[in-house]
Amino acid sequence: MKTRRKFLKNSSYLAAGSMLLPLGCTNKKQEVAQTITEEVVESLPKDKAIGVQVYSVRDALKVDFSGSMKKLADIGYQYIEAYGLGIDGQILEMSPEEYSRIVTDTGMKILSTHSTYFQTGEGERLRDAALTMGIPHVMIPSISKEYRGDYYKVAENLNKLGEIFNDSGLLLGYHNHNFEFEKQDDKVGLEILLQETQANLVSFQLDLYWVVKGGADPVALIEKYPGRFCSFHIKDAAEDLEQTTVGTGIVDFESVFNIKGKSGISYFFVEDERTDDPFGNLESAFNYLNQAEFI
Repeated sequence: MKTRRKFLKNSSYLAAGSMLLPLGCTNKKQEVAQTITEEVVESLPKDKAIGVQVYSVRDALKVDFSGSMKKLADIGYQYIEAYGLGIDGQILEMSPEEYSRIVTDTGMKILSTHSTYFQTGEGERLRDAALTMGIPHVMIPSISKEYRGDYYKVAENLNKLGEIFNDSGLLLGYHNHNFEFEKQDDKVGLEILLQETQANLVSFQLDLYWVVKGGADPVALIEKYPGRFCSFHIKDAAEDLEQTTVGTGIVDFESVFNIKGKSGISYFFVEDERTDDPFGNLESAFNYLNQAEFI
């Protein structure tokens, strides 16, 4: 196993006995949720820990789910973000219990999951599935075009959903793409969501690649909205703004991590959506981050 430097060593968020989620991103109302987050904190390694969004190997997961998860663990990834939590509470067509068992058998932990965009009537079922899996974060990864015409309405719905999760001590989050940086009436969609959602109910997952692809500056966003981002997606962009291997492109990861304490993140996930040699791409990304001085 490679030697790992300290992860977020200057952050109080991973201190012994502290909550996994930073202040402003959650509350402590429910004992069950506090137990979940404390158990996750205690299970995290003391050395540098690097996570992965398993959508990166989506095709392989459909062929050999257990074997693919083991490959990720063998690379050195210590925690994952799942994807595909549907309104039926299933994830990749398997129960939350089975999914969780397979992942934990590899030695990895599940710290977050992506879900479909959902309405308040569906929130309780998804919250219960997340509780079953012991996942403190549920992230909405995208919204379809039908919702993009009114970000104020999306923000209103996110606040209502956030209350459902908040009442159980879980955290609802929103993950950006590049379309949220298109202006509507001289306002940027993502900034509308940031301004119109309540910090204690809705968090944000900052996808660094999509921020750059959208023509924005991740550092400027973090500076403007401190404490609103509970996790990062680590993806890189080539000069033509297509995805490339983490560490070989133009995304300034060092500057972003230099202000990680201001951002509010507790952890981060490597993601590479390219389907050509996905495990090789993820191994290269892991090696780059594992050797990086700035993490």
